[in-house]
Amino acid sequence: MLKNINSNNYHFFSIHLWSVTKHFLISICILSLAFTSRSQVVHGELLDSLTNEPVQFAHVTNLGNNLGTLTNAEGQFRIPATIGDTIHFSIVGYQQLGWIIKEGWFDHKVTLKLPKDTVLLDEVLISSMPTEERFKQNILNYQPNDSSFWYHGVAPPKPYDSSPMTEKEVNNPLFAIMQPADFLYEKFSKQAKEKRKYHQLIQRESITLRVNKKFTRDFVQNVTGLEGDQLTSFIFFCDYSLDYLDRTPLYMIQEDLLAKLDEFNKQTPG
Repeated sequence: MLKNINSNNYHFFSIHLWSVTKHFLISICILSLAFTSRSQVVHGELLDSLTNEPVQFAHVTNLGNNLGTLTNAEGQFRIPATIGDTIHFSIVGYQQLGWIIKEGWFDHKVTLKLPKDTVLLDEVLISSMPTEERFKQNILNYQPNDSSFWYHGVAPPKPYDSSPMTEKEVNNPLFAIMQPADFLYEKFSKQAKEKRKYHQLIQRESITLRVNKKFTRDFVQNVTGLEGDQLTSFIFFCDYSLDYLDRTPLYMIQEDLLAKLDEFNKQTPG
């Protein structure tokens, strides 16, 4: 009796499973047929709107299903689509345009025309080339413009009436590369060279005035205790440069004077 019940249950379960599977397969087939009937292939050609020449290798994208392709050498393309999808075309030199798929597009080859992308340039003034002599004169008379920015490693541009560039700044290779016009002016202009020399003289006079106030005969006498000709000889013995006296603090100069005083006493008889 128990075996008959189990056999009947198994038979019922098998029939039910087959029924569910059959309905599932039928549903899949219906959906596939519906999708196949709804999605079709658009066959068309893309032409230049002015010349009617084929637009080769343009990007063709169906924005509805994200499928894409390229036009061939004859400007022709094929792409799956449904009514209402947007077909987008793009290529360098042409405007990017899109067309919405309409009824009847699947019945024949569609011809689409793409306009060129027009770029308006600013007006250009063309003039004759100056003579070589005139060109050289323009370079020598060039007045460098002030600027609020500069390249790393190159001295900042300065107003023309301010302190001129140093020889080290002018001879910097980066200056010649990044600012060639300014380099030619600073390197070869007589006016720029004379201005640098004049500035060097002014700087030297300014340093001399500072040193004369800082490193005095009275200061050396107070540090060393020397007087008269011996004091004069000691100052010549030290032979300090203007740059050293200008840059060095007084306490370091004082220490150096005491060290040199020992050497001076050893070399001076009596």
